[in-house]
Amino acid sequence: MKILIDGSQIAEQVDLVRKASPGDEVVFTATHDEYLAAAAGAEVIFAGRFDADYLDAAPDLKWMQNGSAGVDWMPLDAIRERGILLTNAAGSHAIPVADTALALLMAVARGMNWTARNQAAHHWGSRPEVFELDGKTGGIIALGAIGIQIAQRLKGLGMRVIGVDVNTDIQSDLVDEVRHVKELSWLLSTADVVICAAPLTPATHHLMNAETFAHFRDDTIFVNISRGGLVETAALVDVLDSGRLFGVGVDVVEEEPLDRDHPLWTRPGVVISPHMGGVSPLRGQRLAELFIENLGHYRAGEPLRNVVNLDAGY
Repeated sequence: MKILIDGSQIAEQVDLVRKASPGDEVVFTATHDEYLAAAAGAEVIFAGRFDADYLDAAPDLKWMQNGSAGVDWMPLDAIRERGILLTNAAGSHAIPVADTALALLMAVARGMNWTARNQAAHHWGSRPEVFELDGKTGGIIALGAIGIQIAQRLKGLGMRVIGVDVNTDIQSDLVDEVRHVKELSWLLSTADVVICAAPLTPATHHLMNAETFAHFRDDTIFVNISRGGLVETAALVDVLDSGRLFGVGVDVVEEEPLDRDHPLWTRPGVVISPHMGGVSPLRGQRLAELFIENLGHYRAGEPLRNVVNLDAGY
């Protein structure tokens, strides 16, 4: 069996994959051109990116392991037509993404955007308005692996945690109440902090818009660490300009990189990080472990972890 590993995500772990795949041909490609030249004959591919021309170059592909949790950028219709099995990396990035959510939340709550600007200007400055989290209610949109990790961190801050999800059977001591995502307005009107951790699908595109922002309580903190397309940017700017929110932390935006002249850069109370949520020194190791585990299941004809529902988009 030919296994192709494309890109840098598990470049340092290629030998681990080879060791776990005796008798298989394991090929590593570092560039797009190398991939196109090597993809023919590959039955299994691990890739961080996967556009339509990747499919055309791999006529023998049966299973593709994606290196990220989100698959919204992939040619899902073409993958479905080819009957290719697609798995994602859900859970592999949960810890660093949840840490990023916590960092953004704390930065907004403690006015770190103001202090960073003052530090850059060598200016002591006045003390910013702050938000105390202990005893407040944190609302999490989507309680997958990332959402549960976020819940753990909010609990550690002394917060009550509520959530919405398509799966209301989620059982966790970290979440005090779970309702169906159809009751999103309940979460938004109840929580003091709202953190978006949902996948981007046709159903969740612009989930946060003028109508949903209208349900927020005054002085809420909003954090998005999932995908930029979940939030209608113009509506976010409008609600910021209304003065109703305490602040906003975003690791993702609709158009990345964010334009230099975009109003989000200058809005008070906004903390922006450059889509770095999944970055971790342990990222490659975790992805390789998932891939090697799934390779074992694949050879044995067993169900794989993290099979993507191509109709649902996650």
